[in-house]
Amino acid sequence: MSWDHGYVSSGQYTCGYYPELAPAWLDFAALFRGHASSRPRPGAPFRYLELGSGMGYGLCLLAAVHPEGEFLGVDFHPDHVVHARELARRLDLANVGFVEADLLDLATADPGNPLGTPASWDYVVAHGLASWVVPPVRDALLKVAARSLMPGGILYCSYNCNPGWYAGAIFRQVARLEREQGAASGSHSPFERAIEKLSTLLGESSAPMPLGMQQPMLRSLLQRLPSENRDYVQQEYGAAGWEPLWSSDFHRLCREHKLDHLGSATLSELLDHLLLPQLQATVLRESDPGLRECLMDIATGKGFRRDLLVRGRRRLLGSEMTERLAAVPLRLQEAPPMSTYSFQTVFGEVRGDPSAYGAIEAQLAAGPLPLGELAGALGRSVGDLLNVVPLLIEAGRLGFDRGIAAEASLPVVKRATSTLLELAARGHPYAFLPAPAVGSAVAFGPVEPWLAIDEDFFVRRVSGHFSRLARRPANDCVGQPLFAVLAQLGVISAALDDV
Repeated sequence: MSWDHGYVSSGQYTCGYYPELAPAWLDFAALFRGHASSRPRPGAPFRYLELGSGMGYGLCLLAAVHPEGEFLGVDFHPDHVVHARELARRLDLANVGFVEADLLDLATADPGNPLGTPASWDYVVAHGLASWVVPPVRDALLKVAARSLMPGGILYCSYNCNPGWYAGAIFRQVARLEREQGAASGSHSPFERAIEKLSTLLGESSAPMPLGMQQPMLRSLLQRLPSENRDYVQQEYGAAGWEPLWSSDFHRLCREHKLDHLGSATLSELLDHLLLPQLQATVLRESDPGLRECLMDIATGKGFRRDLLVRGRRRLLGSEMTERLAAVPLRLQEAPPMSTYSFQTVFGEVRGDPSAYGAIEAQLAAGPLPLGELAGALGRSVGDLLNVVPLLIEAGRLGFDRGIAAEASLPVVKRATSTLLELAARGHPYAFLPAPAVGSAVAFGPVEPWLAIDEDFFVRRVSGHFSRLARRPANDCVGQPLFAVLAQLGVISAALDDV
């Protein structure tokens, strides 16, 4: 097999950001499961390693808002590494680096490898890698991660899982066979030919064929694929190692490398009680952890997992865990008023009491608060709020407040924000800006060229938008996340005072 080990290396990966990768998010999800992070508080130094860092965009955003952190991205694709290094240089980031390396080589390297000394990283993350690579690379991924993590460190590993990818497996199989036919099958791409043929086999939605009755999710997949990014589709379905995993099998492999499954970085999935009551007796009362996870995946039709694994647990018991949860600092993010609080989760749609959810946001509108103080102000218990807060965080309405730790990053963030706006205006695929107040990033809408070219005009134009945006529905406010986050970060607030 060639240097890419069967991975699709003909195109570049997409530029995305995933909030679950932020240190505070990982800490909270681990704490929810009774594990204490090696990072004692916001602002404390830490080391963060990403295996399969792709274009480096997400890691650069995290480095910008965490000047106290040391970040390293590893990727096997030279085009990715070139882009990542150039982006870090343009954003003037001194605390992030990128190396081109093969996991198979790293797994057999001596301690002098590019990742530094063994067992020295607080966080190791691997997003979208484990189920897209051939088994030897997957095993190398876990070996390198385990060797790199300090005892008690947190590994984030996301992957496609069964049974939710059965429909995708059907499409991938037909597309693979079409690809093997090559040009003899016509001018359309293998994916287009697979969509056409499978659509016929499904039948009409009003009169489905046997396949349509057995695999209803396949129809929605085929309808969605033509609008997906072409490079993403190629890399998602074209890799030789593409294989949705059963969580029980993956966790067994992890244990061979001293990595224990802790929970999920998808916060809503930590709320097991959201499972339909008629299913809870079968799933939640299962004593074997592997079988329980498997049953949960089947019961919810799960197709993607964001697993948290640890190399040695720092167990918190009783009052110590409660105290740590009570100290978690929260702040209100951009949160337009809602008459209905509805959240889409793996358990289905979850609807919250508007008065209860709104009261939490109203209390935080006056300023950030630790979870315990928030509970006290509302006359509720910490445990009660833990049934609600994860949903609000996952929806982007609440964030983890960094307090004074955020101030150290403001000079870097202001420069990085200006550069990213300019690059986006010139056509670069960047759609997130750093948000140091919460140690994460926020999506923004289409950027007009004047945003980066004329700062004074930008400030005047934005000042005129604020009053109008406040009176418009959230879903009608094109660009509102951009303006809200810039005001929150202080990038434009001082200038607005003078307008």
